[in-house]
Amino acid sequence: MSGSITYEEIVQILCEDPEVSTTVEGGMRRFGASGELRVGGKMFAFSSKGRLIVKLPQSKVAALIAEGQGQPCVMGRRTMREWVVIGPEHQVEWLSIAMESKNFVFGNGK
Repeated sequence: MSGSITYEEIVQILCEDPEVSTTVEGGMRRFGASGELRVGGKMFAFSSKGRLIVKLPQSKVAALIAEGQGQPCVMGRRTMREWVVIGPEHQVEWLSIAMESKNFVFGNGK
């Protein structure tokens, strides 16, 4: 896939922002996640099973799902309305979607 970027590369890029932090290997992991990304102490993205999971406005989540770029994020029996799963087939968009997620969560924190 031309232009694809790995989740590890996304973590490196986004952690250049001093407001962004990540969990370290061996740290607390939830949802089978690796490398939770946080801004202002709030989680906005993580990777699980080769997929990117991000927090976005409900309307954006619905649009990504409707366009076939994302899938609903289901935790147990609960569908998370502000979270969307982006599969590896859309890896080219991962960085821009992760940045949008960071801006959304950071904006909500102010």
